[in-house]
Amino acid sequence: MSRDEILRDIAGKLPVVPSAGRRRVWLLCMVIGIASLAFLFATQPQRAWGAWAINTLYFLGIAQGAVVLACAIRLANGRWGGPVMRIAESLSAFLPYGIGLMLILLIGGIWTYLPWAKHVEPRQAAYLNVPFLYVRTLVGLGLLWWLSRKLVRISLRTDCYLLKNHVDPRLKPEYEKLCDGWRGDEQEAAWQRNRLAHLAPQIVVLYAVVFTLLAWDFVMSLTPSWTSTLFGWWFFMAAFLSGIATTALLTAQLRIRYKLEAYLNPDHMQDIGKIAFGFCTFWVYEFWAQYLVIWYGNLPEETWWVFLRFEAPWRILGFTVFAMVFLVPFLGLMNMRTKRNTFWLSFFSLVILAGLWLERHILVMPSLNPTTRWVGLPEVGVALGFLGVFGWAVQGFLARYPVVKVVDALAPPGHPEH
Repeated sequence: MSRDEILRDIAGKLPVVPSAGRRRVWLLCMVIGIASLAFLFATQPQRAWGAWAINTLYFLGIAQGAVVLACAIRLANGRWGGPVMRIAESLSAFLPYGIGLMLILLIGGIWTYLPWAKHVEPRQAAYLNVPFLYVRTLVGLGLLWWLSRKLVRISLRTDCYLLKNHVDPRLKPEYEKLCDGWRGDEQEAAWQRNRLAHLAPQIVVLYAVVFTLLAWDFVMSLTPSWTSTLFGWWFFMAAFLSGIATTALLTAQLRIRYKLEAYLNPDHMQDIGKIAFGFCTFWVYEFWAQYLVIWYGNLPEETWWVFLRFEAPWRILGFTVFAMVFLVPFLGLMNMRTKRNTFWLSFFSLVILAGLWLERHILVMPSLNPTTRWVGLPEVGVALGFLGVFGWAVQGFLARYPVVKVVDALAPPGHPEH
């Protein structure tokens, strides 16, 4: 296809207005979530806030982890990842919603959810106090959102400039606004490379810091007597893995739904599948590194936290998480053909995501109630509600902006951008 044909083709694939049918699905999910939360708040408020906290952390991790994936591809100079980067960036649309959900937890939930909110040991009071919790959580997440939004807008700038005369008239004002003050092709490309090269490492470093604090504040502090120096790393790398798995899932599905076979090919699927495979292995490595130190030290103040999660009623769930996050995708994604196949890449991505959702429950729920397994239909209902918000936000982004980077689509075969 010629340059104009490619631009018209990409612009013509933009839905402009999100599908009404899918909007109804997301709304139905939200209704189920609200009903599930109402039931839990009426019967077991601590369990309700536990489910709220778990899903807030989980979906924030997916959204921010995907943005970090786009940053990592840039930092590694991964020219193969143009379409994958744009899909990853689209998940940033959930971040303002996620911060709003976190704000509700901070205002209404911590008094029931966090045991130290009403009483804290004097030696921990300098860190574990509510005003400081508000500051570090909201400032940290706010900075991540601001930097991520800036990165995504700069990433979209060239696409908007190239497509502004081909998109639906309803999108044209927004596209013109995003590429306002165009400097010229060469100057603009240099300016964008410079800005993205500065933003990417800032987001990666800030992500590690903020999500480590979230792990301490909303998971580890549920049992203030237990500490682990590796816990923050394990937590934010699992969130990163969830962003990778969601990006892989959307890469496989959007390729078919938007008829993007000319721009998203099996090589892209194989590459993102390799990354998912690698970080499943890294997840279990970090688990083992943490577990080995605790087991080898055999200190009662450390071992009880781990043993609790490997005894009834949590044992089966613990081994299920191990199988879903590591064992099944490790064996499944080892084969090149499964990574290049839409069904299998989607399947193993979903297995990873389900496993990580259960992992968040294993981290939180035994600390709230060690004798009863608080993972059941109400928790699934709450997760559907959060999924509705997540899907609503991401669908809105993908309806307005191209799934693939237009510059990559215009690059001739054999060009480094491919």
